Amino acid sequence: MRKLIFYISFLSFVFISCTKEVNVNLPETDSQLVIEGWIEQGKYPIVYLTKSKKYTDKIDSSNFLNYIASVAKVTVSNNYNSEVLTLKLNQNQFPFYYYEGTEILGEIGDTYTIKVELSGKTYEGSTTILPSVSLTKYEFQPVENDTTKKFINIQFQDPPEVKNYYRVYIKRLNKDHSYKPCYLSTINDVGFNGESFSYQIVRNYSSSLQEDDTRYFVQGDSVMVKFCAIDQKTHDYWKTIDGLIAVSANPFGLSTNTPLSNFTNDALGIFYGLSSKNYLIVIK
Repeated sequence: MRKLIFYISFLSFVFISCTKEVNVNLPETDSQLVIEGWIEQGKYPIVYLTKSKKYTDKIDSSNFLNYIASVAKVTVSNNYNSEVLTLKLNQNQFPFYYYEGTEILGEIGDTYTIKVELSGKTYEGSTTILPSVSLTKYEFQPVENDTTKKFINIQFQDPPEVKNYYRVYIKRLNKDHSYKPCYLSTINDVGFNGESFSYQIVRNYSSSLQEDDTRYFVQGDSVMVKFCAIDQKTHDYWKTIDGLIAVSANPFGLSTNTPLSNFTNDALGIFYGLSSKNYLIVIK
């Protein structure tokens, strides 16, 4: 018995002796403006403004509005016109506040510039709306091990001789408030330039606050697929985001990639152009 007590005491001494307090000093960082804006052919520009936060900062109902920039002046221009966007409210999304135009409509081939003025600083960026590409085939298919779940398969003909970039959005009618990018939503034509290409669509990871966390479609879903042509900067930005989302699903994953902003003055985010084709697929 004494030997057992001695053995336990010895082990306790070893473990306590090996314990070392580690203090991690995280670097202080300034809050940065985060801009996500886009203009789509036939539609007005939309811009969201938020502010970055420190990793250790807490967000709750008392302060999360502090991370929304709702007092900025946002101007979008093309070669013919310029307008100041209007601040609007949508309580079905976060951030609640956003800026939207009422005059300038997106047109394929046009270049658009954006200027954001906030707290004495000016942030600028630009984008071009490229020609759209149509799908040649789209259908739903059952998942191999569970026929109650479906994915969507699309096919398109990539234009030859030029580099092309694409992004895919989806929206389930009567279920989703808005279009959301699908999982691994960005595509480029490396390996199939000028050829026909097929791509499988599944839903992206859902928020932990949502009860509907399935990543597939089910019978009765009416799904709008928005197939968009984008430029290289837009592709590279969202491709990095796609990679970060994929890595975050793996508890052992690690990524140091940072999306490259197309704004001046150290603003984060992107302003991008979209030319889209929309398709309705009813899951049966």
